[in-house]
Amino acid sequence: MVRTVVTRILLLLAVMLMTLTVTPASAASSYVGRQGIGLNGIDFRASSTVQRAQAARIAGTGAAWVRIEIDWWWVQDGGPTSYNWAGPDGAVAAARARGLKILLLIQKTPPWARTTTNGSTPPTDPAAYARFAATTVARYSPQGIRAYEVWNEPNLWMFWADPLTGKPNVQGYVDLLRAAYPAMKAATPYPITVVAAGLSPWGTTGQSPEGHAVAPLTYLDQMYDLGAGGSFDAVGWHPYTAPALPNDVADWNAWSQMSIDFRNPDGTIYQKSARTIMTENGDAGKLIVMTEAGAATAGDPSLTEQAQATAYRQAVDLRLSYTWAGPIFFYETTDRAALTTVDPDKENYFGVYRNNGSAKPAVAVLQSVR
Repeated sequence: MVRTVVTRILLLLAVMLMTLTVTPASAASSYVGRQGIGLNGIDFRASSTVQRAQAARIAGTGAAWVRIEIDWWWVQDGGPTSYNWAGPDGAVAAARARGLKILLLIQKTPPWARTTTNGSTPPTDPAAYARFAATTVARYSPQGIRAYEVWNEPNLWMFWADPLTGKPNVQGYVDLLRAAYPAMKAATPYPITVVAAGLSPWGTTGQSPEGHAVAPLTYLDQMYDLGAGGSFDAVGWHPYTAPALPNDVADWNAWSQMSIDFRNPDGTIYQKSARTIMTENGDAGKLIVMTEAGAATAGDPSLTEQAQATAYRQAVDLRLSYTWAGPIFFYETTDRAALTTVDPDKENYFGVYRNNGSAKPAVAVLQSVR
């Protein structure tokens, strides 16, 4: 009896020691295997019948997560006191019926909250977005939704067009994030994760000549310089790699940029990784959530269907090797159009399923993840 008690005490102490020595980044262990795999692909604009079919297809790949857009413009097109939740509610219900965990992306400004006719213009008052984001959290967190992304690719003008310049503005996004974060946390008694906007690939560092795109590493570094570090729980990243693959190490490859520091011949760093930037700013314990990733199978740049499958395989395997990686959300589930050989638009061909519903080889890769 005494030996049994002593053994239990020793086991308890061992467990406590293990718990105390686990670093915050070990939260990635919650996303092992298919528990860390997600897809984009339930359309809030679609009918409930289509949404249910989209959710079924996602679940059929073995994915555990789905990223669903909450379009502020759509929900509050009628004004600041008007709400139309029908489409988002249908998408969420379809996902929950299939047992999918959900990341909600909250973006796009309704006309009454901006000063231009450009739908990519951010709100004039960040507090207006914060109120809507808080309302979204209050509505969906009781349904078990615990992850929310604040905007999408604000480092590109097509998603964040400053009302004065028409270009990305890091300060503007930081102001939005700092307004939204405490409002979202205060809107629910449940623990939620607020993910900073997934940043789009663009070059190495700096910005495009006309200023329409800011490199994600530069954007992230400036976010920290402007005091955003305390206003998100995870960094969002979009590690698209085409025409390369995730295993192809290059300073311009958005996958490499997550964790590889690139050095000069003398050993000095000329390009810091996202992980290094996070660590230098006290955020080594936060995860990177890849809220979009993948490759088109037509258009420019693109991969063949078999190469797309190879890219998925490499992405799945590499993500599993990282202690700092949250879920990866492949973009997207189904091609938007039938394949054409005449100037194909790559935006139509990111799916793991063809437009006719037949599976590309990447589906087998996802289904093989355990």
